[in-house]
Amino acid sequence: MIFIFWISFGILLYIYFGYPLFLLALSKIRKNPHKIDENFFPPVSFIIPAHNEEEVIEAKLKNSLAIDYPNEIEIILAIDASTDRTFEIASQFPQINIKDFKSRRGKMAILNEVVQQTKNDIVVFTDANALFAKDVFKKLIPHLADSRVGCVGGVKSITTNGKVGKHEGIYWKFENFLKEKESIINSCFVDGSIYALKKEFYPLPKDNNIIMDDFAISLGVINKSQRVVFEPNAVAYEGVSLNSGGEFKRKIRILQGAITAIRVFSIRPVLFQIISHKIARWSTFVFMVTLLVSNLVIFFNVSIVGNLYYPLYQLALLLQLLFYGIAIFGWGFELFKWKLPSIIYFPFYFCLTSLAQIIGFLKYIGGKNRYPFWEKIER
Repeated sequence: MIFIFWISFGILLYIYFGYPLFLLALSKIRKNPHKIDENFFPPVSFIIPAHNEEEVIEAKLKNSLAIDYPNEIEIILAIDASTDRTFEIASQFPQINIKDFKSRRGKMAILNEVVQQTKNDIVVFTDANALFAKDVFKKLIPHLADSRVGCVGGVKSITTNGKVGKHEGIYWKFENFLKEKESIINSCFVDGSIYALKKEFYPLPKDNNIIMDDFAISLGVINKSQRVVFEPNAVAYEGVSLNSGGEFKRKIRILQGAITAIRVFSIRPVLFQIISHKIARWSTFVFMVTLLVSNLVIFFNVSIVGNLYYPLYQLALLLQLLFYGIAIFGWGFELFKWKLPSIIYFPFYFCLTSLAQIIGFLKYIGGKNRYPFWEKIER
């Protein structure tokens, strides 16, 4: 039990502190710079996939048309069988090339078809609810001047107010830190709200059930021996769920989608990175449970550690029970829709997302909900 306790503790410590510190140190001593040509502005094709986005599509298209770029931007709105006013609203913008798919196919299938129809060699991808600064293409595209770089991603910044938005924002700051350091060393994984690639390296995933197109495409580009890099000044502003229930469902689907992408593409070129950045974190809930259970066994069997070290395990158990107690307290606040102080919300949010990831994994191996469609969430 002592072994299980310390292994669990060590892995959790590595996930949230060890790996980030390792990346920080390695990025200082093993820099792998690439060419960034500030005069490289080829024509681009800009793909916006959408399904039932009537609430945001007008703002998205106006935002897209306002992008400041010294060359042609072919804007393509790929509508995946919307049943609301998305097509009607988009039709008011004659500058937009609308591809209206009448049967629901899923984002990956839509991208696979539309990418092959673009007229330019550089393709930019986004989400329908992500808004850009005017100069975002000027920040993003110059990275693709390097022959070794096949894809470049930007920063996802959370704009939703409230506790979910605040803590999801903290999560994305952590993610962006990891992406930036991984990019300095070699390659990172892009986010679907903002990334660009050379069309010749689009991996054309054969499995249209993939949900996480950004993760799958990152892996596919890396499998083609190209780097995937990060631009911290290219920012996409995006909202998240307004309530924890919606965010819980979203996290479950994200995990299922990520596993599907790993099944399709080889992870060997970035094996250490995938294990440290992705798989270990997805397993957080498992190690939280093993840490608590092993601690409880030690607590009730003082002979296992002896009197000298017993207070250490008592303290560890007390801190865990306090953490989970606050999380349960926060869950109660959420149920009754009471205002939740941040000091209470963090343990609740952390436990919620960790649980969602393991549920997503169990649903995947159980063969449940392997459909390629995102469920609409309230933002």
